[in-house]
Amino acid sequence: MRNTDKKPKIMILGVFHMRHTPDLIKGNQNDILTPERQREIDKLVAYMKEFNPKKLAFEVVKEKHDALNDTYKRFLNGSLEPEVNEVHQIGFRLASELQHEKVYAVDWMEDIGNIGLGDVLDWADKHQPETTETINKYYRPKIEQAIAYRNIIERIRTINSESFIKLNHEMYMAIARIGIGTDYYGIDWLRWWYQRNLTIYANLAEITASPLDRTLMIVGSAHIHLISQFLKESGLFDVVPAYDYLV
Repeated sequence: MRNTDKKPKIMILGVFHMRHTPDLIKGNQNDILTPERQREIDKLVAYMKEFNPKKLAFEVVKEKHDALNDTYKRFLNGSLEPEVNEVHQIGFRLASELQHEKVYAVDWMEDIGNIGLGDVLDWADKHQPETTETINKYYRPKIEQAIAYRNIIERIRTINSESFIKLNHEMYMAIARIGIGTDYYGIDWLRWWYQRNLTIYANLAEITASPLDRTLMIVGSAHIHLISQFLKESGLFDVVPAYDYLV
């Protein structure tokens, strides 16, 4: 793909995970199926329809693309009981209302031999407690407070704001400082995190090939900064802030 005056557009919609995940920050997920929350999701879908995406990409590993679309077809024909996760509750609903025939899996989760984030934080607790204290007493409370809204629209709006995206990424830069001497424990995990987001970027670029393409990716909010950065730095895409469609 060459850089042209008219570039395809990509929007990264950061969300909270509605299902259980091992993520560092978790939000309230217990009432997604209540009528009130369902109405809020309907409103969110209406906001995203204004962007008029031609393709929808999800935080699902690429190897499960066919299985994802088999599930989406069941959603379309009414034979699927939607699960409590952002793909079914937001993604499938949006794709259906836009009459998309298929959706896209663009995530990557392979093991490249690094230690896990939990191991990194456990090590820091013992050997570098000042860093985990910064994460646990400064970053995590601020992030958790920001996503404490019960109203889904308010929560999604907050986590797609510039200030929240910046704060979230700063926490990951704090993790990069975990280590002593040439033992880069935090970076050992972060190299996997960067590779994952670079792979998502490459997969998004692959499906967003035409200048007329408009792709929307629904992904955990911690990914917004890096994926947007890679897209912008490529010079190939117009990156549209999701926040502009949420106000």
